[in-house]
Amino acid sequence: MVGPRPSTETDAYRQHQPAAVKALAIGLPAKAWRTITWRQGMNEKLTSHFARVRVRAAHRDYWQTTRRLEEWLLIEWPKGEDQPTKYWLSTLPEDVAFRTLVETAKLRWRIERDYQELKQEVGLGHFEGRGWRGFHRHATMCIAAYGFLISERETIPPSGTRHARPILLDRIPADYRPRGFGAADPTSHSKFDRDDATAPRTWARPNAVEMSLLCDQVRPLDRSSFVTQ
Repeated sequence: MVGPRPSTETDAYRQHQPAAVKALAIGLPAKAWRTITWRQGMNEKLTSHFARVRVRAAHRDYWQTTRRLEEWLLIEWPKGEDQPTKYWLSTLPEDVAFRTLVETAKLRWRIERDYQELKQEVGLGHFEGRGWRGFHRHATMCIAAYGFLISERETIPPSGTRHARPILLDRIPADYRPRGFGAADPTSHSKFDRDDATAPRTWARPNAVEMSLLCDQVRPLDRSSFVTQ
């Protein structure tokens, strides 16, 4: 006879039933909430109320044989709202600063904005090739150009004079040869015997052979036969 299927529930799951994040957020004490400013906006500083709690995710926890690792649960409850509006799960270290946790969570908007500008303004979305190598080169050039534009934008404050700052360039090694360089070695195995291609002849042949031409069979072109529409 086949016995019942063994349970995979952990002891932690039996002792602690999962709780909804909304109920957890509403039940937090007032001292758990802090007002944090994460960056300067267009007109004013971006500020909101946040709380953070160390939790273990309980999604399908009944399938787990071991306890999940603790994570940060970041909760945002803006002023004037009846309930929390946003939640984040973060794997940042336990000793991370509260403001750093908020700034990292809020980076998503800036990343989406950068990606939108890369596609629309710089040309990342204009690639029409089919191979990975071509797309890799195209994306590399777009990201490099966008990085240069961002570095230039930082030198132009919203108000005031421009703070010019030189861009530090890394020294290129003396033996560096870019791909496709004309003077580069045709093969990476320099010890192999090879026959280099002959240089193209751009001069006239010294002993050119004359070609006979039957002049009596060449008739002048009758221009009156051409009709344009």
